[in-house]
Amino acid sequence: MSLSAPRRRTVATAAGAAALLAGLVSAPAGHAAADPPRRVVENLDRGLVAVPSASGGTFLSWRLLGTEYARYGDAIAFDVYKNGRRLNRTPVRRSTTYRDTTPGTGTYTVRAIVGGKERGPSSPALDLADGYAEIPLAAADGYTVQHAWPGDLDGDGRYELVVSRLSGTRDRPDLLEAYTLTGARLWRVDLGPGSYTQAGGNGANDPAPAAISGSTAIGGYRNDDNVTVYDLDSDGRAEVLVHTAAGTTFADGSQVTAASPANQFVSVIDGATGTERTRQPVPDDFVADGPSGGHFGIAHLDGEHPSLVTKLVTRVGARRGAFRVLFQTWDFNGTDLTRRWKYVVDPATGATSFHQIRTVDVDGDGKDEIADGNYVVNSDGTLRYVVDRAIHGDRFDIADLDPDRPGLEGFAIQQSELGIVSAFPWYYYDADTGERLVTGAHPTSPVSDADLDTGRGNAADIDPDHRGYEYWTSTADVTRPGAGVFNVQDGKVSTTTPSVNFRIWWDGDKASELLDFTRVEKWDPATETSTTVFDPPGVVPGARNATPFYGDLLGDWREEILAETADHTALRLYTTTEPTDTRLYILAQNPAHRLGWTVRGYLQSTYTDYYLGTETRRVPRPAITLPEGAHRRDDHA
Repeated sequence: MSLSAPRRRTVATAAGAAALLAGLVSAPAGHAAADPPRRVVENLDRGLVAVPSASGGTFLSWRLLGTEYARYGDAIAFDVYKNGRRLNRTPVRRSTTYRDTTPGTGTYTVRAIVGGKERGPSSPALDLADGYAEIPLAAADGYTVQHAWPGDLDGDGRYELVVSRLSGTRDRPDLLEAYTLTGARLWRVDLGPGSYTQAGGNGANDPAPAAISGSTAIGGYRNDDNVTVYDLDSDGRAEVLVHTAAGTTFADGSQVTAASPANQFVSVIDGATGTERTRQPVPDDFVADGPSGGHFGIAHLDGEHPSLVTKLVTRVGARRGAFRVLFQTWDFNGTDLTRRWKYVVDPATGATSFHQIRTVDVDGDGKDEIADGNYVVNSDGTLRYVVDRAIHGDRFDIADLDPDRPGLEGFAIQQSELGIVSAFPWYYYDADTGERLVTGAHPTSPVSDADLDTGRGNAADIDPDHRGYEYWTSTADVTRPGAGVFNVQDGKVSTTTPSVNFRIWWDGDKASELLDFTRVEKWDPATETSTTVFDPPGVVPGARNATPFYGDLLGDWREEILAETADHTALRLYTTTEPTDTRLYILAQNPAHRLGWTVRGYLQSTYTDYYLGTETRRVPRPAITLPEGAHRRDDHA
């Protein structure tokens, strides 16, 4: 392993540093404390949930909103009510949870307290009497759920779910469906023959033009998604953005017609009704190569308003031919979908895409960049950097991994196959500049290309004895120089490794747990072993041992798990009931975490844009605001 000393950027002014330490502003470390753009976020409700507690009674959990934390900081407390009667003797301040042990059932609400005055009551708690939310799936024999995208589709402040359902065959269409968390189906869009029939193209595994969430060759290289959900026009209700083609049928029965079955479109679907609002053809740069696969996501490219990001990918030549990639970004004003900018990736730069994108503000100016493996595209559609000597890998992480180093860092793995050999198995790097800070090393005498291949990697704070995050890969041979668990400051801290799929905040401390298949594990650095802390029965993972979604959907800041039942007839949403003394504003209103939900592909771990780990004492206030004209809900502080 080679090590280059981390380049430390400094805060521009002493006043800016002092303000950051005081928690008065939210400018990321490494940048002056000038007023950043305030990005528009969802107008969420209190998200109160009631679940049977393993310790007896009922566990209650609710949201401290990012918008109110930005305004009031820690000067917010809560009262908890059951059937209109207050349960707590003193205001709840240390967390946004409460365990009720009083007899009988009832309706729970909470009220925020600011300046000694109670605000209005929240909506009644979502009652998870069975320990989870059961969401029955509409009849579709043989179909499985691949991905799920949350969004407030009807403007009530509570998330709904849009899910992709795939047949896994070449003769039935992909389906896109929307459900409430209480189990009601809202609509279905049938992607039609364009989702399973190839239509032209130069490669052997070209995607069908309307394929979504591909898990087979016909879906597009097993990693495509071509769907995302977000409130693009900031009217309080989320839209659904998706690739469509001839024969796509919307919820009202209307269909897409086109001159050729190979024609592709980006359609804007009304999230509440499943009807099409508008559509535009995809860019025609690659039309000679056939339909494009790729990824969808959301970015605040101007620092304030959300834009749609579409990554289009074709493969020229034989099955293992060269990829061509372009990015087209879009804006939607409620009526028209318009092109913002386009960037065509030049292979001569060395830019090589991975199996998913990330949209995150890497330079701290309030505007999001688009990260795609070993390169980053700026918010204005120009190339920011390509990581020197890096090639293709399956996964990469970007977050504030080191609390003592300003800015964000990244961790990426590298693959070696088909005669293309990586120079190193992984690298830890500066997310702003692409500079490699620590580089893993291959064995000196590899047996084959496969001996150099690193298929998975993850970054999480799993060892409280070392400051900052740890990172590790799927390399099982502990004798390899790149194997083991590495800390961002202290290097290798373990020769064995835990599961390598996803990190998750579950048990109530600020360190991470690990999600693999449908179970949650806790790493013990003293024994270098993992213990299963949550393992729900009756549910199964999907492709690559991933659940359709995990993230902070309701309740306090910790993350929920959405899994499909073993018979594929329902989804179940699980939330933690572990007590905690940690109080944070919800991850759903942290820009980096929320935008992580909008990109799928090969699913990756989600992160915040501030350091959230064992050493976190106070988090910065986010630079966010509600949509213009949005009404303040009665229970908001």
